Amino acid sequence: MALIDFKNTHNQSVYVNPAHVAYIAVFEENVTIIALAVTGAGGKPVALYVRGDIDHVHHRLSTPPIRHAA
Repeated sequence: MALIDFKNTHNQSVYVNPAHVAYIAVFEENVTIIALAVTGAGGKPVALYVRGDIDHVHHRLSTPPIRHAA
């Protein structure tokens, strides 16, 4: 499965494999938390804070990416 790119709250690109997403949640207006089914230090899920409202993030994670022919 292809990785989906997002911008985090520091305007850096982050790439997410939708198969590894445990849940998404609202953090604040236009910021969504993506928790991955991967544990970090302390055994907690790795969480990414990305730009975009939860509906936009959910749509991008659930829609297959467009593949361009080479």
